[in-house]
Amino acid sequence: MIGTLISTQGDIVFIFALAIALILTIGGLMIFIRKPLKQIYQFFLALKCNDSTIRFNKVKDPLLNEIYEEMNDIVIESNNKKLELETKKSYYDRILRIMTHEIRNTITPIVSCSEHLVNKNSDNDNEELNVILNQSRNIVDFLDSYHTLTHLPDPEFTSINIKSLCEDMLIFLRNEKGGDKLNVYVPDMEIYADRMQMQLILGNILRNALQAIEGLEDGVVELRASISDGKPFISITDNGPGISKELIDSIFLPFYSTKKSGSGIGLCLSRQIMKLHGGDLCVSSYPEQRITRFTISF
Repeated sequence: MIGTLISTQGDIVFIFALAIALILTIGGLMIFIRKPLKQIYQFFLALKCNDSTIRFNKVKDPLLNEIYEEMNDIVIESNNKKLELETKKSYYDRILRIMTHEIRNTITPIVSCSEHLVNKNSDNDNEELNVILNQSRNIVDFLDSYHTLTHLPDPEFTSINIKSLCEDMLIFLRNEKGGDKLNVYVPDMEIYADRMQMQLILGNILRNALQAIEGLEDGVVELRASISDGKPFISITDNGPGISKELIDSIFLPFYSTKKSGSGIGLCLSRQIMKLHGGDLCVSSYPEQRITRFTISF
């Protein structure tokens, strides 16, 4: 019996020692793999943040060394492609600005002369002159829209009370068609932004939302603000017919519009402004549930 007890105690000691050894082994293994995992995390973070300065040093392990070299190559290649795209963008932007300038200079006297001739011959129905005038005006409007998109001023950041900002928009839009269906639910909170540009964004989105519920007896637009993960956001929701999956990826494209009288720059301009603020403008839509929501995040 005593021998059995000693044997049992010996087994317990052995198992306990084995468990300690296993724990130490796992701990050592975690320490060993923690650094490579941290390096890989930093690699993906650098790609996400467009950090082209990060590099990974050589290590003794051949496999890890190959992985780090590949990561360095990817960072360098990503940076080269980014520089190439920026160079091309700068080049094409310059060409477009020159072309826009020249076309504006050419079309302006055509509009002026056409208006003069139409007014001079107002007694006669001169269809050809009216066509020239209207088409010329359309070109000028297009060029003005392009100029607005490509000459956005940098934001003038100030502390803005969201409640005050949204209440001002409510007063401003109350007299517009469907303005009585706009409801505002915002707390007394502050954001750091350009007030004029924020009014422009809210005006663009709210008008689109009010047009979406036009003719609907139960139509409603809700303007809300809150904080998520320590960052403020503003959402605008309507219960209109929604945006189809085929169209939702196109609504932020410049000059794209589903409305006959739309210029197609409102949403594109609004997103560009939010990018300049270090934030974003996103949309989600569920036509079957009659829910469309634009979210302004900072």
